[in-house]
This record gives sequence, structure tokens and C-alpha cells, in this order.
Amino acid sequence: MYSMHLITDLIQEAKKELEAVRTAVNQRKINCEEISEPDFRELLIIECEIQMSQRGIFNPFVIDNDNDECIHKLWQYLTAGNGFKGSPNKGMFIMGGIGTGKTILIKGLAGVISKLTARSFLMHNAFDLNRMILNNGIEPYAKKPLLIDDLGKEQPIVKDYGTDTRPLMELFSARYDNGAITFATSNYKIKTLVEKYGEQTIERFMEMFNFIELIGKSRRV
Repeated sequence: MYSMHLITDLIQEAKKELEAVRTAVNQRKINCEEISEPDFRELLIIECEIQMSQRGIFNPFVIDNDNDECIHKLWQYLTAGNGFKGSPNKGMFIMGGIGTGKTILIKGLAGVISKLTARSFLMHNAFDLNRMILNNGIEPYAKKPLLIDDLGKEQPIVKDYGTDTRPLMELFSARYDNGAITFATSNYKIKTLVEKYGEQTIERFMEMFNFIELIGKSRRV
């Protein structure tokens, strides 16, 4: 039998543990409350043009009717308020058609975050990340901020010494358990992602991501 005094001590210890966990989770969220929307847009344009220049594209990054609302929501997310309807404790998932600028935009956002918080993201294409997990295991990618581009383009099931494995699904399971911040892009809608990854993984996606759709035609010419 536990004494009343011991039970009281256990409850107090449990409360302290709960507070410590909540504090640690809050420290993981992306929060830059001090940046105004005009300053965010200016910095984002520069970061997006850095991404474009790395591809040998020296055109200006254009904000127009197709991406303006998406960029506004990214600022709301970054500042953890200002009418944002999602959760700052989740990552960001940009969906949209081929060539609409998803990759440039989300990598630009990661660049802004890096400038403001000194928090850097691992950035990998989903196809390459599949192979990297097979070679290196899940641990190097399980906790750090991670940006996964073109989710759904990879083969969900791959052979590892003759055994069927699901590298990205295993990674998402680990990152879900760790509460790790994840950014992602995909050309596919939720229905197609369910077919690729299954209901359980998509349910985790819903708890891991804020979803934004980037509209418009391809910007590639």
C-alpha cells in the first residue's frame, strides 16, 4: 500500500514531468513573432531567389494572385498567430500542381527560419531520402528539423536484402513519436497519399502538418 504522503509526492513529480515535456515541445515550435508581414515577404523573396539562383534561374521571384494567400498563411504560421487557423507545433505541408513553386517557396521559408532562429533544416528529396534511410538507418533523420520534397514520388515499398521495407513510413512513425518538426511538399492530393501510405500514416500526417494548397499553373517556361 502506498501512503498518502507518497502518493502526493508522486503526483507532484508527475506534474513537474508534464510541465517539462510541454516546455520542451514548445521550444521545438517555429515562432518568430517579431517579424512584420512586409519584412517577412521581403526576406522570403530573397531566400526564394537564392533557391532559384542555385538552379541557374536569375529571374525575380514573383508574388501574384496564385501564391499571395499561401505566403500570407506562411507568415501567420511563422508568427504563431495573426489569424492562423493551424498549429505552430506542427510542420508545414504545401500541396499543389507540378511547377507551381512549392519547392522554392518551402525552401525559402526554411531559409527565413534559419536566418531568424539559427535553426537549420535537413533538406532531401523523398526519392533520395528513401535510399539514405536504407544506407544510414532512421536515427540521423528522426529528430532534427527536416524538409522532404516531392513526397509520394518515391517507391513506398523497397527491397532491403530481399525484405520489403517502408523507409519513409518508418521515418514518419519515428518523427511522429518524437514530435519532430517536418516540412514537406507533394504534387498529390490527400486521397492519392492515402493510397500510397495507408490510413494510419495519413492520420499521423494530420497531426504532424498544417496543410496549404498552392494554386495556379506551372511557372516553368
